[in-house]
Amino acid sequence: MSDFQIQSIEKAKQFRQQLGGTIFAFPIEEDNPFSKYAVVRYFEGEYFSFPDALNISEASAGVLAALEGLKERGLDSDYDYERNARIISYQAQMDAPSTTMRRLKKENVSKPFLRGTDVSEESEEGDRAITARGLIKMSYLMVVDENNPKASLFMDEYYKLLAMRKYGKKAAAIKQEVRRMGKDQAVKWIEQTYEKYIHDDMEIMGIFNSLK
Repeated sequence: MSDFQIQSIEKAKQFRQQLGGTIFAFPIEEDNPFSKYAVVRYFEGEYFSFPDALNISEASAGVLAALEGLKERGLDSDYDYERNARIISYQAQMDAPSTTMRRLKKENVSKPFLRGTDVSEESEEGDRAITARGLIKMSYLMVVDENNPKASLFMDEYYKLLAMRKYGKKAAAIKQEVRRMGKDQAVKWIEQTYEKYIHDDMEIMGIFNSLK
């Protein structure tokens, strides 16, 4: 086991004591906005660390993959994201600029369906960035208006996530449900499902950034 893995496990033990949970992703450099993340899993009394540091997209995907692994083993009680997953970000990471979000900001802010917490507050430079909830809305609109392939893939992942969170339908059925909605109805649906089923903004950003 490498020094990196040993240190990651020791940190995960602290988080488990403070926050509970069984799957942990956290920055290895607290004060670095662009820090890579460690991912550690606790299972049957032992800790297992990913061998290498990951970016936030990879870390988020690693957490979801670990949860999927539990589900495949029939451990549904351990599969609950809210109870078991802990994706930690310090203030430095929360304040980090997002290249993807900055690239989209102008067209995003002009969309009438984006409101309130869908966009961040304007900075001194006049920049506004889309938030995780706004990203879901924007992706939905890009699917409906432009049939954008990446946006379509992202929405498919969102439907899978809702199915995992016990929405009550499989991803394909959720997709069909949304297809039958008008834009206004679908946007309100996104607001409601985001509020009820999403527990960490970084999770959504990680899924989006992983679709390259």
